[in-house]
Amino acid sequence: MNDKQIEALLKLAGGKENIRRVQRDMDTTTLILRDRNRMDISVSDVLDLGVDIRITGEYCSISHEDESSQLYNTLQGMGVGKAEGGALPEIRRTRKKSLLYFISDVFRPLMPAILGAAVLKIVLAIITLFNVYSSTDSSSLMDSQTFLIFKSIGDSVYYLLPILVAISTAYRIKSNVYVAAAIGGLMFYPQMTALLSGEEDVHFMGVPIVSQAFFFSASIWVILTICALSYLERVVERISPRVFKGILAPLLTFLILVPLVLIILGPIGTWIDQQLPDVVDSLLNDAPVVAIMLLGAVYSLMMIAGLHYWLLPMIINELMVNGYSLILPVMLVAFVAQAGASLATGLRSKRREFRKLAFWATGTALLGVPEPAMYAVNMRKRASFYSALLGGAAGGLYFGLLSVKAVALGGSGSLLELPLFMEVGSLNLLHVCVGIIVSFCVSGVFTYWMLGKERKHV
Repeated sequence: MNDKQIEALLKLAGGKENIRRVQRDMDTTTLILRDRNRMDISVSDVLDLGVDIRITGEYCSISHEDESSQLYNTLQGMGVGKAEGGALPEIRRTRKKSLLYFISDVFRPLMPAILGAAVLKIVLAIITLFNVYSSTDSSSLMDSQTFLIFKSIGDSVYYLLPILVAISTAYRIKSNVYVAAAIGGLMFYPQMTALLSGEEDVHFMGVPIVSQAFFFSASIWVILTICALSYLERVVERISPRVFKGILAPLLTFLILVPLVLIILGPIGTWIDQQLPDVVDSLLNDAPVVAIMLLGAVYSLMMIAGLHYWLLPMIINELMVNGYSLILPVMLVAFVAQAGASLATGLRSKRREFRKLAFWATGTALLGVPEPAMYAVNMRKRASFYSALLGGAAGGLYFGLLSVKAVALGGSGSLLELPLFMEVGSLNLLHVCVGIIVSFCVSGVFTYWMLGKERKHV
């Protein structure tokens, strides 16, 4: 929120003198007004402020999503709302936040880093594409240390994403940020990485653990682990003697919680490692259309749980045995569906900053980086996220019916990889383009319609 918007908000509230108290609740800053009759609702850009005005009895409040605390800190620095205390009336919440919304809350503060890295990765991908199809030899640029360093900069945010997610989760639930960061970085410890990437089966206290470090560092498992950490910390701190406070909770976290997570997720990952390839192969052989449609629908969910990495060996096997892959196109329609839902969500929003984020996220999703669209935009609205899954299913159904295939290994799900679908003597590339349009339109139209329907019932 910039200075002009803060000035407009103060004018809407009837001036600084009409603000009795400023209250901060998680990611929302609420202004409690003295006299609702002094509000100036004639402010020209009131819709762009994205505020929620509530009147409860004699009290009137103006709420604004303020994740960075910029509005709250600015008002505190101006001395607004400090003169009076007193208890505020309890305001009944009209909607309980879902798990998807909480995950989105975790990712929203990370968006500047994720979007910045995404744009850099897209620029490098465009340079690589021009290099592949250019008539001049620019291999020296692609093999240069400068290009490699830039590529590492773009990948570093995603490599360290489990740590960033752990820190953001701990911040939101008021847990120990540093202990959370240590847990999030467990799978990056060289000895652990070497152990899990070895050829021998890994066991912890007799329990088999899947040799896939990326599964343990998936966002959903990191978030749930930090939530358990917060609960354990509070319990231990409540019963700890004074001399052990601040020490016993981290000790028991490392001693109990982390091994417990490995023991729980280890067998789950092992079972998935054994069953998922057989299930996908069986569906592709017996009902390929259904298989591609289901994969298009659930691919985004697989990304959240870290299950999508198990598809890579299947894709490589398809390319080696058949010369093409039916699974690889699924990634494209899933990402495009997230882009369509993000665009529609942005068009429905009245908040300028959120709309800007949604439009940028749409562009990055179309070019192979769906995390901003999926986590920061679509997960905030269940209608948007479910519509994105529906769009992925629609695109997957079209791809399955027309037997759309990829003839080379890509893996980023970007529109820049459309040449991978060029097949001599067939309409494969045309069907890819049609499937992309179907996926984008289905997710976008359903999102726009459902969000409009929700707004009418508010």
